[in-house]
Amino acid sequence: MPPQRISKQPMPSPTSPSVGSCPIQKVSHVQAIAYLPKYVRKIQFAILLVLLSAIFVPLSIAHEPKEYTILLTEQGTTPSTVPDDVLVETDYLFFMNVDDREGVSHRIQLDADGDGVFDGPDDISTAWLTGSCELDENDSKVDSDCMVAEAVLLGPQNGIIPGNVSMRHQTMSNSTISEDYLTVVLGEDVHVQIVPEVNQPGQIKEISEKGQNDLLVVVLFMSLMGIMAILPSLNSSKDQ
Repeated sequence: MPPQRISKQPMPSPTSPSVGSCPIQKVSHVQAIAYLPKYVRKIQFAILLVLLSAIFVPLSIAHEPKEYTILLTEQGTTPSTVPDDVLVETDYLFFMNVDDREGVSHRIQLDADGDGVFDGPDDISTAWLTGSCELDENDSKVDSDCMVAEAVLLGPQNGIIPGNVSMRHQTMSNSTISEDYLTVVLGEDVHVQIVPEVNQPGQIKEISEKGQNDLLVVVLFMSLMGIMAILPSLNSSKDQ
């Protein structure tokens, strides 16, 4: 059997990695966003959703309760009438006695149930209001029941519903009572909504009150500020 030849194969020389400058590739905005950690992208996406929902979801404006002052004077009430579009539910009528005659007091009775009777079990009455209350040396009232003014809530809590509310003004002087009457119109507490037009984004549908354009401008401004707050994180990821 002829001897086998064993040929030596030259050992391949190890290839050294080429040392050179690697070209730097610019990363687009889309790629920069893709390189961000997942949780960062989720947070930014959630912020954008909140900002967009603030623009497209109808906004409600609640009515803030106010006080309408009626002065009780020697000649009667001031003002003698209240405009129809002033008072709504949850407002207050604030009665103050400014009649400084000695021994004279005033009070207001409200016909809450509308039955024409002002002293029924469901009706409302202020205390007898005097022009002033005597104070002691500590500036405390000598008579704790003495009152100069009193506020009455106009609303279902007091059994008063929207519509005409009749009131009786009584003046007592030396046990003699004189009376006069006035009526106020109580409106409903309607919340205002602003709805963006789908076909006309730049216009706003006004439901019942003015000044809603200013509110939309505020919402848009806040949305812009939120987007600007996100941009620095996108730019920093691009630089990395």
